[in-house]
Amino acid sequence: MAGAKLFLAAAVGAAVLLLAAGCGGGGGGGTTGAQTTTSTTTTTTTAATTTTTASGPAPSKAEYVSQMKVIGQSLSTSLNTLGAAKTAATAATALAKVQTDLRSAADKLAAITPPDAIKTQHGQLVKAVRDFADELDPVIKSLRAGTMTALASVPTLKGLTEIQTASNAISNKGYKIGG
Repeated sequence: MAGAKLFLAAAVGAAVLLLAAGCGGGGGGGTTGAQTTTSTTTTTTTAATTTTTASGPAPSKAEYVSQMKVIGQSLSTSLNTLGAAKTAATAATALAKVQTDLRSAADKLAAITPPDAIKTQHGQLVKAVRDFADELDPVIKSLRAGTMTALASVPTLKGLTEIQTASNAISNKGYKIGG
């Protein structure tokens, strides 16, 4: 039993680190006055995923990286709570919060007008974060049913792989958004 918990903690930890790094978490970025957090109690579910990007001038490379790090840092907190969960019930609650925060992060990402050099990759990252959030539904359901081992599937979800791919593509173009 202890080995299974250790494996789950390691698996969730790996997913947490990958996601936070993909959106800029774990770095020593500062905050900007332009970053605000808006909370809404309305949940919107759509069959198709759409990616919208804010209009307006693209930020400089440094501004873009800074904005991404702020978003990543905001995700790190809820992701870390998931890693501390000891029971299926607490993991379900923590993962549901992560899911909400992922959707909020995707909205914040979509509100950024990316530099032209990474517009495609940024759009892929927005979609990947939304997809990953959606993929958590069955995991949360299993956790609520008492199946703690459901967490082991989190690092294998397609959306998480897509986050890594898009983040790497952005980094490979010189935008170091990861930790």
